[in-house]
Amino acid sequence: MNISYHKIAQFAKTKLFVGFLASLSLASCTEDPNSPGIEYMPDMYRSEGYEAYLKKFDIDSTDFFDRNLDKLGFKEAADSIKPELVKEVEELYAVFNGGLITRKPVNGTIAEGKKPFTIPKGDRSQAKAIKMPIPYSETSLTEGKAYYEIFCDHCHGAKGDGKGALVVKELFLKPPAYNGPAKDLTAGEIYYTVYYGKGMMGPHASQIVEDKRWKIVQYVQTLQGNKVEDLMGINASDTLTVNSAQ
Repeated sequence: MNISYHKIAQFAKTKLFVGFLASLSLASCTEDPNSPGIEYMPDMYRSEGYEAYLKKFDIDSTDFFDRNLDKLGFKEAADSIKPELVKEVEELYAVFNGGLITRKPVNGTIAEGKKPFTIPKGDRSQAKAIKMPIPYSETSLTEGKAYYEIFCDHCHGAKGDGKGALVVKELFLKPPAYNGPAKDLTAGEIYYTVYYGKGMMGPHASQIVEDKRWKIVQYVQTLQGNKVEDLMGINASDTLTVNSAQ
């Protein structure tokens, strides 16, 4: 009987290879349902999430420089090249502007499609002349009411009478009622207040985007006692153009 030792060896290699793959597959299993098991170079396809504007990128600990100098063999390095190693780590630290994951816009940056609110803080008299730049409509008034309930209701009250939940609990001073002392505020003055804030009310320019601010203003005008049909009868083409931004 002829025996092919070559085929036997080939068969044995195949069996060993299959056994190796099987053992590797079993080894990658784990009782932890949240664990992916053993992964080959996971950092190549599973990116780590970072919070924007937080100091991360391996810079969220006080020993950043010590750890990275150790990686470069700082202690064993000759004194002549240690300054270069320190410089290299400093450059790494500066890559994300002190460790920030997301860089903030350069000062003076204006978002595409937006224009800056040109009336400076403290010059309220100019704001009085600004009129509503967007048309009044049932949709905008409905949205304005929704935004008002999110950002304003808790202080100014659902009816704009200054009796919001925080005022009732005496956590804030009562703001003027829209149908009372604030009845004569123009759309521009209301927008100015939303943008810059007034008294205990902080500025909301960074919290509410431009079109939402104006829709809130529209709804506030109804709380002043203006009739919806009268507001909707205003021709948008007769309003003044306002330069404002998110």
